[in-house]
Amino acid sequence: MYKIIICDDELILRSGLKKLIEHAELPLEVSALAANGVEALELIRQLKPSIALMDINMPGLSGLDVIEAARDISPQTHFIIISGYDDFQYAKRACRLHVADYLLKPINKEEFLLLLKEVISHIQEAQLTTRLIVDAATADTTAKKILLYIQEHFTDPELTLAMVSDHFHLSQSYVTRIIKQEKGNSFSELLTMLRLDKAVSMLADPQDYKLVVIAEACGYSSQHYFCRVFKNSTGYTPMEYKKQLR
Repeated sequence: MYKIIICDDELILRSGLKKLIEHAELPLEVSALAANGVEALELIRQLKPSIALMDINMPGLSGLDVIEAARDISPQTHFIIISGYDDFQYAKRACRLHVADYLLKPINKEEFLLLLKEVISHIQEAQLTTRLIVDAATADTTAKKILLYIQEHFTDPELTLAMVSDHFHLSQSYVTRIIKQEKGNSFSELLTMLRLDKAVSMLADPQDYKLVVIAEACGYSSQHYFCRVFKNSTGYTPMEYKKQLR
């Protein structure tokens, strides 16, 4: 439900609009009524409503002054002006304040309810856009964390897709999809690539590491399995590859 407040110095109009909204079966909750501009501004400060119906000519503060003051207090509020004044200067200032619409009294009920539906639709679209932006940012952050975790733990012989998924409390299919989107590889392909890159750098090292040391350092508990994976990927055994480097 979206909060809506009604701000007008006419009691009959406030009550009539409240009943009309409550019987319209819209996702709106009439949260408060205000009889003057000062009260209206305070209600906006407290409630942060999604919609505010605002009369222009009210005691204390005019409706336009309330809207201008409320911009910093509740920037998400959509204002609909309801006025008995068909004045160009009022309308021009209302446009500068980016009000949703400017309705003249007496209000046409059908026009009023249609306008509320349009404003609600606009609010929902804005919320969806915000969610998509937030979700995209969250997904990007999650992807970076997953790839960093794999980068930091690929030398662990026990590292599996299930371990990564459990660590981030995500499904394996979701983690697989992220890795595929970011790297173009499956989890096992990425893991093998990282391990073999490290193996190649160690084979090229003048320190002349033994194969069993290289295998363990790269996350392989078996030297023979390491050699098999290396040859399947490069076409050479580790020792043949080392000779090629020399």
